[in-house]
Amino acid sequence: MKILFICCGNICRSQIAEGYYNYFTKSGDASSAGISDSTSLKYSHPTKEVIQIMEEEKIDMLEKIVKSVTVEMTNNADRIFVMCPKERWHKFLLDSNKITFWNIDDPYDTSIENHRRVRDEIKEKVRQIIRHEKQPK
Repeated sequence: MKILFICCGNICRSQIAEGYYNYFTKSGDASSAGISDSTSLKYSHPTKEVIQIMEEEKIDMLEKIVKSVTVEMTNNADRIFVMCPKERWHKFLLDSNKITFWNIDDPYDTSIENHRRVRDEIKEKVRQIIRHEKQPK
């Protein structure tokens, strides 16, 4: 199953979710992207805080790059988890029936403690996805 995690900029929440999913499943089945097309002009990688808090979990984020969501990415995904307000979604996301919305605070430009809180919240949600996938149909 191909999973796509989306947040506003792809520098915090969606990168964390992708990292956990791929780590727990020992796969490369998850990817991530951001709604904002301009974030990749300012950032090439997740924030230093995200790299630090994921390193604490033994998940290396140093090579991850910032990406903007595309129609192709959404078409290739079986399930999509979005962590930004619907007002910011592209029309092609609004029309998708693959989306689950996660109401998770954006830790960008906040304390390292807040980053850890958000990380732990995402970690639990990713574990729930994996548990649900393993249930017999």
